[in-house]
Amino acid sequence: MSDIKIQNLTKFYTLTLLKSKKSVTGYYIIKRLESDLGKTASPTYIYDFLNKLQSEGYIEHTPNPKSKKSKGFQLTSSGKQFIDNIFKRFGNLIEAAIESKLKICASCGVKLYEDFHVETIGGKEMNFCCKHCAKAYINSHHEK
Repeated sequence: MSDIKIQNLTKFYTLTLLKSKKSVTGYYIIKRLESDLGKTASPTYIYDFLNKLQSEGYIEHTPNPKSKKSKGFQLTSSGKQFIDNIFKRFGNLIEAAIESKLKICASCGVKLYEDFHVETIGGKEMNFCCKHCAKAYINSHHEK
């Protein structure tokens, strides 16, 4: 079991970049963190994390034909499995956080996250995806 903890967006995004390309350099990761997330990370922080991933057998060096100084990194098969497990865990956390905020349209059953229509019907506040669903619900329940 790995003792690598993914506790921040910088490390999570680094894993995303490793998964998305065949080979990445530390420099590439630093530049993408800046351009994509507006985050700055020191080379020491990034390379320490990459070295830790390498010591656990999750990544390995790849030759860089463009530069002898710059080394690339690619995932090993155990690294792919490690990242898949991390993504599943984060996905479950995100899904749980979102699920707790979801409402259901009383008429059509669609899941609602924000900007939904609320009607008070029979003294009870009800959620709808739109005013048309609210009207359809009211009409169908008044006919009974």
